[in-house]
Amino acid sequence: MELLSREAMLTAVILMVICSSAGCAEPHDVRLVDGSARCDGAVEVFYNGDWRRMRGDQWTKREAAVVCRQLDCGSGVAAMERESERDRGEQGISFDCQGSESALSECRIREISAFSSCAASVCSDSMRLVDGPGVCSGRLEVKSHQSWTTVCEAGFDWQDAEVVCRELDCGPPLNLQGALFGEGKLPFGTKEFQCNGTENRLLNCSTSDREENTCTSGKAVGLTCSEVRLVDGSSRCDGAVEVFHSGSWRRVRGKEWTWEATVLVCRELDCGSAIASTWRISKRDEDKQGVSLDCNGSESALSQCSIRRYDGLQFYAVSICSEPIDVRLVNGSSRCDGTVEVFTDGDWRKVMGDVWTRIEAAVVCRQLDCGSAVAATKRKSERDGGEQGVSIDCGGSEPDLSECGIHKNHFMQFYAASACSGILVKPIISFSAPISVSRGLQGPEVLWGHSFTITCSTQPQYPGGSFHLKLPWKNRNHTQSAVNHSASFLFPAADDSHQGNYSCVYENQEIFQNRFKEEYEEHHDDGSPRPFNYNFSSESEPLSLIITGPLSSTIINIKLLVFFVMLFLMLIICLTIFLIVKTRGYFFIRNTPGAVQKTVSLQSRAEEQQNVGREAGEKLPIDLKQEKD
Repeated sequence: MELLSREAMLTAVILMVICSSAGCAEPHDVRLVDGSARCDGAVEVFYNGDWRRMRGDQWTKREAAVVCRQLDCGSGVAAMERESERDRGEQGISFDCQGSESALSECRIREISAFSSCAASVCSDSMRLVDGPGVCSGRLEVKSHQSWTTVCEAGFDWQDAEVVCRELDCGPPLNLQGALFGEGKLPFGTKEFQCNGTENRLLNCSTSDREENTCTSGKAVGLTCSEVRLVDGSSRCDGAVEVFHSGSWRRVRGKEWTWEATVLVCRELDCGSAIASTWRISKRDEDKQGVSLDCNGSESALSQCSIRRYDGLQFYAVSICSEPIDVRLVNGSSRCDGTVEVFTDGDWRKVMGDVWTRIEAAVVCRQLDCGSAVAATKRKSERDGGEQGVSIDCGGSEPDLSECGIHKNHFMQFYAASACSGILVKPIISFSAPISVSRGLQGPEVLWGHSFTITCSTQPQYPGGSFHLKLPWKNRNHTQSAVNHSASFLFPAADDSHQGNYSCVYENQEIFQNRFKEEYEEHHDDGSPRPFNYNFSSESEPLSLIITGPLSSTIINIKLLVFFVMLFLMLIICLTIFLIVKTRGYFFIRNTPGAVQKTVSLQSRAEEQQNVGREAGEKLPIDLKQEKD
């Protein structure tokens, strides 16, 4: 048996050695070697029974992102090309990935051929951006105690974002917003980062503890870091193309620059449509240290193109995009209602109201993410003699005003105003109960048979209005008029029918003094604008209510009863074992030869003591009698 055990151990050791030398690796397994850690180094893939180096001339951040994801090493920080130290006749392999794959096995194999440079990757093993269009944007997740967690927006500021973008080898942050790239399925972490903006890694920042379960839905950090910019032009949407690569901004080689690449740049910079794609001659020495990009037209971000360093740049790429037209609604009840103003020539200017229609108003509401257009009205200028403004002509399907016709320096006496369907802010729903009940992870809890109150409230935009409380049971609701912009709904006794989701719907009616042009001409012939009404509504986030009742108490009592019964049975079993051991131990001693001798000697000694006691008892009366005499 001992010999077999030693043989089994020897076999296991041999198998471990064989597996460690790659004999047990699966196809398309990947590893990073010759680096400072397991998440940094030259890329090797197990293919056809052997570890093969990846070719460096076709290595991009897309493939690097997949490798880091497969190794559970966070986001890809860098995709580099290194000179191969091995025989130049070595057969290497290359893959073509989209960047969203979970492993290299999901990518397409390009070719297996000899190579002179190998691919290397650096991953951020403790932080990553996921579900974004590129490697420099997505939902922020960090690794804590070997588990990934989502970062809460509360307490995460612009300085923290600067550190994240720097660690990922991206440009400065462009956008920081909660739930910009969804909520994800991971729990929220309990750490708040307190960076000063100069750290190289997020984990180098100081942290503080955050109370658990205080981060609600819509608060997962969404971050976009810049990867491209246009410089030396007339605006931020016109100029030489530069990408952030290997820790610095580098100009892009112009000979391979295409129209499709310019479209990507304009889209990433939120600069409207592409106007021109060209190149210029490099005159400065610093311009000659650039990069070469290779895009196939299917990319959603410039970072997904193949990129590599290129020295001796003679021509650099130039892109010209249409200038974005910023728009806002002012002097209204909310950001989705008011006078239309556009930013042009360095100043905010009003829009002519004489030619303002619902078509243009629809584009404004769409650009402001305010829903659909409700009204397109005009208001008389407060200045004597009118003022200078702009006129806008849209087709109605444009995503923003930058694609509409804009004519400047028009004299106007009436300026445009718009109201969108998203005019009302979301109401707030809250819960209260006389008896304090612990809040579960899914929502508040109330005891069966006890009263509770749900309150709906909203910001003071308009007087009056009403609240509709949607109840869990189908097609039922309670309605109350708003008093001081709120309403409370009392439920005297909770039962099973009250469990489920609740939401508050706030409704109000707004009166407009001017109709938009098309509707006015259709219904009126007297030439005078008349007021009209529109009912607005806005719904709150859902509130999930849990009812804990007699059934829960019964279950708890049953569990306690079972516990005490099990405890009693354990005591009985322990006592039985004790008696058995004691009894068997006595017989064991009786049947042991040495113990028999000892038992006999003990019995002899006991008999002698009894005889002595008997003799003493017999002498005692004589002695007493002699004392009496």
